[in-house]
Amino acid sequence: MDSGEPQEDLLPTILGICEEFFASTSPAIRHELDTLMRARDITGGPGWLIDMLALTRSRMERTAGRSQPPAADESAVTTRGD
Repeated sequence: MDSGEPQEDLLPTILGICEEFFASTSPAIRHELDTLMRARDITGGPGWLIDMLALTRSRMERTAGRSQPPAADESAVTTRGD
């Protein structure tokens, strides 16, 4: 990745990397992630985190170049679940 790229382009890339990593981890890693999330009072589990990464990345990609965010329409977002 070129260090001269605009900062706003990095976040969707990072979200995508995290989404792919967490979606393909072993049960042991998912258990560790769940433990970490519960310690922060997040009870949705690894599937929730993967879904939120995908949703956030999708929203960012759709709003890139727009001056106002789109209406709340998540029907186009595909989530993985647990």
